[in-house]
Amino acid sequence: MKLKIIAILFVLLGFAGFHFSQTAMADNANVPENTAVAVERFAPIAPEQAKELMQSEDCIVLDVRTLEEYNEGHIPNAVCLPNETITADNPEVARLLPDKDQLILTYCRSGKRSQQADEKLAALGYTNIVNIGGILNWPYEIVK
Repeated sequence: MKLKIIAILFVLLGFAGFHFSQTAMADNANVPENTAVAVERFAPIAPEQAKELMQSEDCIVLDVRTLEEYNEGHIPNAVCLPNETITADNPEVARLLPDKDQLILTYCRSGKRSQQADEKLAALGYTNIVNIGGILNWPYEIVK
């Protein structure tokens, strides 16, 4: 009799464990990207790669620092759209970035704001975003 009860308990525990593991997997499928995934998704590329893209691709170089920082020095042909202004209700976003599939290379001072901007742009439907990090690591020409 004890053996039957123990066997039934093991079967029930097995079903419960299976159910909970399936529920956890289903719940995780609906969870938005977490920070670790976001960091990996928009990890900065090397300046050399960015320079090659700028020379070979039709792209927008997007400086997401403040206008004051931009005016102190920026990558040639970059346009300024401060990170804190990237919102769905800002018409400047659509004006500067009309094609949601165009290659957009983002940068800031150190790479943190450009990563935040990348996430915002992706949430707004932009599909071809490449983070080039921070201007602090940019070894090429700067326009002042």
